Amino acid sequence: MSGWQEPSEPGQSPRRTFWKRADESDPLRPGQLVRRAWRLYRSTPRRFLAVAVGPELIRDLLAIPSLVVAVGFVEAFAKVFGEYWAAAMADPVGYQADPTVLQNEFEAELLAIVVPTPDLAAVSAVTGALGLAVGLIGTSVLTAAALAAAAGHPISIGAVFRLVAARGALVKPIIALALGSLAVSGVPQLLQTSSEFQAWSGEPGSPRSVLLASLFSVFAVVVFVLVVVLAVRWALYIPAVIAESLGIGPGLDRAARLSRGIRIRLGLAMVGILLLHGLSVGIVSVVIGFVVGISAGSVGVGFAAYLGTALLGNLLWAPILPAMLTVAYGTRASEPAGERPS
Repeated sequence: MSGWQEPSEPGQSPRRTFWKRADESDPLRPGQLVRRAWRLYRSTPRRFLAVAVGPELIRDLLAIPSLVVAVGFVEAFAKVFGEYWAAAMADPVGYQADPTVLQNEFEAELLAIVVPTPDLAAVSAVTGALGLAVGLIGTSVLTAAALAAAAGHPISIGAVFRLVAARGALVKPIIALALGSLAVSGVPQLLQTSSEFQAWSGEPGSPRSVLLASLFSVFAVVVFVLVVVLAVRWALYIPAVIAESLGIGPGLDRAARLSRGIRIRLGLAMVGILLLHGLSVGIVSVVIGFVVGISAGSVGVGFAAYLGTALLGNLLWAPILPAMLTVAYGTRASEPAGERPS
């Protein structure tokens, strides 16, 4: 799986692999990367889906606590807003004369909604970190499967999982990223539920509280931008480590050199796949959930239909991004170093 094709027998023509069939006009354009990824996925879809089904099922199950928190927040917000509006309409003269009492009650109820219970917040943080780890493992095994398919080898489910497990340069960063995600999501929740921190930061709307909220917002934006930049810079890390058996340092260096000059195109292809994935699965799942829920007259049945549709959609989309990164890696790795854009 570390080579792109097996050597030919003397007198035989070389095996016609996926790379030989690639469009030579500009194979690294975002549209071309997505189309080539789709062709690679379509070459053996059942094996790709067989590799993806385990990680996707676990990841979607781990996402349920966070989804429950989000649904509870929406329901609670709608209830509080409805009660606020009803109270204001019940006594419009009194509300216009002194709206501060009702507004203070509304803000206090919203604050109680925004801060989840400690147990639920802890479960959501832990399952979110585990979901990130499982998602990265799924991406890695699907990349290993894509490398095998691109080289003309059969995809073995057990082999791709064993290959990823044997790559310490993949396992260690996945564990580190999961722990980092747990810290990033857990610390703010601990601060929100800490009476000492709340007393120190002051009442909502106080100068210190506003300053802290602004600093946290700026920090979140900086972290998000940094994550996006590094994700594009090292987008080819997983296929490089799997195909070339590299360590963490050499793998990062190799990925950065391979992505140099095509990072904008890689980023656009990644964003395009993620947007198409999110919009298609999200819209279809919500529509089916509403229709089934209304038809059955049950929120639980509608929620189950939503989850089932989302699971199926995520499973069908799972191989596309790893396949795109694989075709980008294969194209760059096969180019002479002097021909790569700087």
